Order: sequence, then structure tokens, then C-alpha cells
Amino acid sequence: MLTAAPIVRQPQQVIGAPGKTDFVRIYIASELNKSEYRTTLRHEQAHVWAGHNRRRPKDAKHELWAIACEMEIARTIYDLKDIENINAPRSRLHGGYLPDSIEGMPHDVRLAEDIYQWLLDHPEQQPISLKCCVCDHSTEADGSSSPVDGSIAVHDARQKLDADEQAKESQIAAESAYALIRNRPPTLTNAVDAALRVRIERERSHRRPTRRSASDNVIMPGAISKPRPPLVEIFVDRSGSFSPSKTAMAEGKLRELLERYGSSIRSDVWFFGNGRLSDVDMGGGGDTPYALIPRHLEKTKPKLAIVITDDDPVSAHMPEVDRATKVLCVPIGCTVTRLAHALNGLDVAA
Repeated sequence: MLTAAPIVRQPQQVIGAPGKTDFVRIYIASELNKSEYRTTLRHEQAHVWAGHNRRRPKDAKHELWAIACEMEIARTIYDLKDIENINAPRSRLHGGYLPDSIEGMPHDVRLAEDIYQWLLDHPEQQPISLKCCVCDHSTEADGSSSPVDGSIAVHDARQKLDADEQAKESQIAAESAYALIRNRPPTLTNAVDAALRVRIERERSHRRPTRRSASDNVIMPGAISKPRPPLVEIFVDRSGSFSPSKTAMAEGKLRELLERYGSSIRSDVWFFGNGRLSDVDMGGGGDTPYALIPRHLEKTKPKLAIVITDDDPVSAHMPEVDRATKVLCVPIGCTVTRLAHALNGLDVAA
């Protein structure tokens, strides 16, 4: 038997019984074993499937209608295994309604409405102390029932379910927004700042001796450190694939980099195109000699290499770049570059 009501596991002390339903969710005690869980689940699903909250006759007595619903489930849903689970001496369901729990009730009286009418017609046969041990049929102080009555409980439960769904949708939206931010390529400024977090490096010098040795009067040769701004090399694409608009964009990014960092870095600007790499702008044209960049970096070993280029094809056999050099590619006229992947670098948003 399948229902659309989701199943919630909670301690029996919280639920008040092995199981109950508000016709929106099904609550089952977390302490139940496998057999008890089977019967309780079938029992609560039967309440939902049979619509016991909607079928209650007008002005019907709550206690009597609850018995009628229980007997309908016992006579139409329970199989031999369910009956064994309820009759087991140590079962948490022991004492629950069974098909023959009400003495004298004809076997052909099976529907809740018919059972309720039969109980009205035979008040002497109404059970006095018998109660359902499978699910909760408690009544509120004002006499309204829960969960079988259901009108108020269903409304409140539906509101809670809607609130839960809205909270879940908000969480999904927040996670999606965070994923977009997390997967968004870093900006050029942030990437450069991260790579140049330490902008003052120190180098060794032998201009000053160390302190005198504690054992004698000999002055030992020593060393001092002095500030040395990190080296940043900027490579600007001048190949034939660069249109005048791309060239203008590249020059604009170059000016922004040089103006932003000024004297806090040592910067060299290189231009590549037409099979050459030069510190003089040779103009546009020719192929894109990407392989010249890692060969050059192997000699100079800068702290950071910034390549302003587009998405030209890259040779399959590119020289490797030393791990001490961070490579950033600024895509011009595209969103990613194949060069960044080839040099184990990073594409950054201009």
C-alpha cells in the first residue's frame, strides 16, 4: 500500500504511541523492531488511504468513530503476520484491535460507517477498556480529535509542511547562489593579490660581517638581508588572431596592472607573436608562439606570470613551468583559454 505521506521517525515518548498520522505525515516510533514497524506502517497508511478524516459522519462521536476506523483496518488490511505481531506477548503493539476484538459483530460488517452504525445500535457490545495500541487517538481539551478528526490538525500540519518546503527551497536557492559564487572564476585583482601576498622578498648580501665569535677575537664573514620586490612578468598577445578591438582591450588591461601595482613589484612586459617573444612591441600578425613563454619563464623564474591572450590552439607538447611561478591567464574575447590548462595556470576574469 503506497501513500504520498512522508514517514517521520521519532521516539515513542514524543509521538505518544507506536505510530500516528495527521494525514500529511506518518509518524512511527524509532524504537519499533522490523515486525512492529511493518504493521504500524500499514496501519497508518491505511488511515491515510481510507481517508478516515474525511469520512467521519456529521456529529459522530469521536471515540466510537475511532473504534470503527480501527476495526475497519483490522478487518480489511491486517493479514496473518500483522495479527501475529499484535498478539506477540512482548510486542509494543500488544492489545491492539483485531478482526474479532468486538464480540458479536458480524464478520460481513467491514466498513467504518457500517461498524459505527452497528456500535450505535448495540451499545451493550461497545468495548469499554479496549483501546488502539498501534496509533494515537488522543483528544484535545475542547473535544476535537487528533488525528482522526483531522480538520484542524490537517490545516496546521499543512501549514507546517508548506513552511518546511519554503525553508527547503530557500536553502536550495542559497546553496545554488553559493555554488555560482564558488565556481565563478576569480577576478584578476584578487588573483594577483593572492599570488603577491608577500610583496617584499629578501636576498642575501655579504656587505656586513656577523658578530664576533664568542670563543675568540676572529671576525667571521656574514650576511645581511635587504628588501627585494617580487618579479612579475606580463605577456601580451600580438598574434594574427588579435583584432584591433582585442588589442585595445589587452592594452587597457596592461595599463591597469602597471598603474595598480606600481613600485611594489618589479614588472617586465613582453610581447609575443609571429614566432617571436620580445620586450619591444613588434605589432600584430603571424602565429601564436605559446611555447616561448614557458621556456622564458624557466630562465627568469618570476613570482607571477600574467598572460593576456585569447583562446588560440596550444601545442600538445608544452614545456612545464616551475611550481614557484604562478601563471594567470586573462582571456580576451573569450571566457577561458586553453593556455591556462596547458601551463597548469588559472583563468581570471578581467
